[in-house]
Amino acid sequence: MARQPVAKADGGSLAKTPFLTGVFLISFAMLVFQIVQTRILSVIAWYYLAFFAISVAMLGMTVGAVRVYLRGEELRGGALAATLSNAALACALSMPASLLVQLSLVTTLGWSVVTLVSWSLLLAAMAVPYVFAGIVVSVALTRSPFPIHQVYAVDLLGSALGCVGVVVLLNFTSAPSVILWAGAIAGLSALCFSPRAGRALPRPAWVAAGLALAALLNAVSPIGIRPLLVKDKLEDPARATFERWNSYSRVIAEPEKAGKPQLWGASPNTPDDLVASGIWLNIDGEAGTEMFHFDGTPQSIDFLRYDLVNLAYNLPGIRKSAVIGVGGGRDVMSAHLYGVQDITGVELNPIFVNLHTRDPQYARFSNLGAIPNLHLYVDDARSWFASTPERFDLIQMSMIDTWAATGAGAFSLSENGLYTLEGWRAFLHTLSDGGIFTVSRWYNPGDVNEAGRMVALATAALLDLGVSDARPHLFVAHAQNIATLVLSKSPFTPEQLATLHREVDRLGFGIVVAPDRPPESPLLGRIVAATDLPSLNRAAGSEYLDLTVPTDERPFFFNQLRFSHIFDLLGHSGRGGVISGNIRATAALLVILFISIVAVVTTILVPLRAAARNRDGRLVAAGSAYFALIGLGFMLGEISLLQYFSVYLGHPIYSLAVCLFSLILATGLGSLASERLPIASRRGMLVWGLVVGSLLLALPLGLAHVFQATTGRELAVRIAVSLAVVLPLGFLLGFAFPTGMKLVEAIDADPTPWFWGINGATGVLASVLAVIVSLSFGIRVTLSLAGLCYLGLIPAALWLVAQAQEKAAAAAAAPSSNVTRARPLSARRSGR
Repeated sequence: MARQPVAKADGGSLAKTPFLTGVFLISFAMLVFQIVQTRILSVIAWYYLAFFAISVAMLGMTVGAVRVYLRGEELRGGALAATLSNAALACALSMPASLLVQLSLVTTLGWSVVTLVSWSLLLAAMAVPYVFAGIVVSVALTRSPFPIHQVYAVDLLGSALGCVGVVVLLNFTSAPSVILWAGAIAGLSALCFSPRAGRALPRPAWVAAGLALAALLNAVSPIGIRPLLVKDKLEDPARATFERWNSYSRVIAEPEKAGKPQLWGASPNTPDDLVASGIWLNIDGEAGTEMFHFDGTPQSIDFLRYDLVNLAYNLPGIRKSAVIGVGGGRDVMSAHLYGVQDITGVELNPIFVNLHTRDPQYARFSNLGAIPNLHLYVDDARSWFASTPERFDLIQMSMIDTWAATGAGAFSLSENGLYTLEGWRAFLHTLSDGGIFTVSRWYNPGDVNEAGRMVALATAALLDLGVSDARPHLFVAHAQNIATLVLSKSPFTPEQLATLHREVDRLGFGIVVAPDRPPESPLLGRIVAATDLPSLNRAAGSEYLDLTVPTDERPFFFNQLRFSHIFDLLGHSGRGGVISGNIRATAALLVILFISIVAVVTTILVPLRAAARNRDGRLVAAGSAYFALIGLGFMLGEISLLQYFSVYLGHPIYSLAVCLFSLILATGLGSLASERLPIASRRGMLVWGLVVGSLLLALPLGLAHVFQATTGRELAVRIAVSLAVVLPLGFLLGFAFPTGMKLVEAIDADPTPWFWGINGATGVLASVLAVIVSLSFGIRVTLSLAGLCYLGLIPAALWLVAQAQEKAAAAAAAPSSNVTRARPLSARRSGR
């Protein structure tokens, strides 16, 4: 038997202004909570699992709305205010509780039952606040006595501003403290909804005040809420002498320690009596950089001459250099040590630049201010080099490809923009005619071919410059687990080659690739011998590793795993290196996919199955296809846009803030516009589907031209370009969900909860599938699949339009009826 429609509540003691304020605050808090989760996940687990945070948010909001549908009779009469207040209060209290559970879990990566259990618990803990928020938003949209367009507009405004607000908050306090602030804001939402009875201060006010106080204390207390298990390792907070969060990272400074200096690629001939004072700066638990003490004399940093990453500084004629990623300052010190007269450092993370220039303790320790003609810039390196008119004799990029990113496989897009053909094109453009680009990254002595992706990218960059033979331009040396590429814009001269060989022999390094000797492996030989990009990619993709050249459309430099060769890779997993990290990351990805499938089936599809039982089979089939395809299409499009703009804007946090802001706002506006501009005819539906699908299919080509023209512009311009791209697309996508709901309601409103659940379920799963598709085939393919989804829904949509028109014609010919139907449940972001 179908569940009877639930009439709108009378609002009880709710006033319109407090009610709308409460909707705004809960929406703001939940988007802050969602984006901060990506920052916390990058610390306790692995880098930027944005798709997982989005998937959990969709799942939780959907489950909350299912709860409203199943228990809607409780909202009759004056229960609306109490229901909203209680749900918002539960949301506020569950945020810190969710955080505590999340920080206590071992989110291991690997093929094990522990992985399955830990990630299941993590999903459940993260989803609880969204469930309560989903109840609030669904009740507010479907049961309140106020105009739905006003409620929905305020909901969108809160969500959109939450995307922007989180970036600001993270630059002032820690991520756990931001979660507490989000809880306090949700508590204020509960206060706005709270029925006004008596003079006693309502309970939500105490909760909001308590959480705000906890957020303030947590920001300054060394024993507050903080990660306990970081990358599966227990963290000792007593060792941290400095801790700072921002939208890019969490940086912890350990106590100063004197001893043998830790070099990236230490020479085996390094004297045993070398002593240096250093401070280890830990980045997100796994990556790191060391700040050495520089007293202004070359003797205090002379040990840097024994580090492989500085090999290129031995070449003659280097008067002006640039460093990508200042970090602890060692590369800047190295340039000064080797006599470079003009040094530029470009650092994305302002924490490091502030330590060197503004923090009295650390600025005195590193003493970079004593280096003459040093220029430090806080900017995305790729954009800075694309826009600068300066020319350099040497550009150094040492270990910006952190093991944290490598271990995360393709989950990380935080640094991949520096390792694409387009990125290296920008760097080489700023070199002088005989300039040198030197890059250092991890190297696996057990599988030398893992270095092939760096060699392939270097070869492609030279071919892109018009070089017909890359071999005379490339020199790669290794020391233990580090390989350093020395790329010359012009062919190495005999003098330069003699210098490199002399230093390699003196310091005991090995040679991987050199112009005057065969490469260390036949595969590397085929790569450097390629004369064009297609032949290069054929050579780089000829074995079990994926060493093909990364581009902005497939920027996953750190992922060398190909799903088609997964069993071959398992046989090499014991060798460590990139493959080991990639396999562990892929295991987690597949586990998350499995958990997501179980979650959507048990919490969404099974509870709603009764809504579609014993209904017209054609309607159920057409409606399910329509809503499944818009769920898939929207999320495939959203994730691919996040990936595209992560590279373009320079960091995933900007992509999350800008893309989510614009998509939420634009799809909401499109949904509202569908009320005034309904798609009510077959021709209109056909045109809309063709326009949206074609736009998504054509977007990758357009983005390539836009990115090429504007990558060198300042961040504000790139954000404006991003908004100009996403807003019109989001507006058109916003018509899909409400239009479909109107059509099925006109035919038969009983199965609408099922269609709504299908939409939410496919959206949850598509967020994981999008990552898999982008990994395997590139972001362009993921976005193209989104376009095909919207083209594919046209037949189902046309059938729904035809049936709705028939129903309308039959109703017009029949006697009038006084029966009215309740508004259907609304999706959290109705563009899906």
